[in-house]
Amino acid sequence: MKSSKPSFFKASRYLLIALPLLFLAPITFTIGLKALKLDGKYALLILGSLLALAAIIITAVGVIKLTNYIFDRDK
Repeated sequence: MKSSKPSFFKASRYLLIALPLLFLAPITFTIGLKALKLDGKYALLILGSLLALAAIIITAVGVIKLTNYIFDRDK
């Protein structure tokens, strides 16, 4: 039967997935702002915003899973 106890590796996996997004999102957003100013194209700006939103959500899920692992009181 599958254990419902949170694992440190599951939590750290979310944080490791979010790490590159935390660097790529502001870079893409900045490039998108410059592209908007020069060409009027919104594609990179929208992509940067979506990457930032994904980074925030994945980081929050990872932190929640990590705190569940640290403060698990069931066992």
